[in-house]
Amino acid sequence: MKPTIAIVATKGVKLSRRLREYVIHRLSLALDRRQYSIQAMKVRISDQNGPKGGIDKHCQIQLTLPGLPIVVITEKGNDVVAMVDQAAHRAAQAIDRLLSRAKSIRHTRYTVPTSEPALI
Repeated sequence: MKPTIAIVATKGVKLSRRLREYVIHRLSLALDRRQYSIQAMKVRISDQNGPKGGIDKHCQIQLTLPGLPIVVITEKGNDVVAMVDQAAHRAAQAIDRLLSRAKSIRHTRYTVPTSEPALI
């Protein structure tokens, strides 16, 4: 089951249909192997300074996985496409790390240390 991707543009960013499709496509490619565990994705793109310019755009990706903490990736820059690319790449790495840790914790067995026999 593929997750729902909710794209929210806020504060001075207008996303064209083509850019929205690109964001969905890029995230689908980056997280393709990992989609079996992702329940929902939210993408927030905002422009902090509006028309003033500068490195003030933010891209935040929030991933919800069953039984695991929410993963939040934030990228900052001046080009929306480059930010989405970098954030998607970092999201894939974060999911890999999280699933790897969760898998290793489940497979690790804690053994009770044995104490040495007391000398009498």
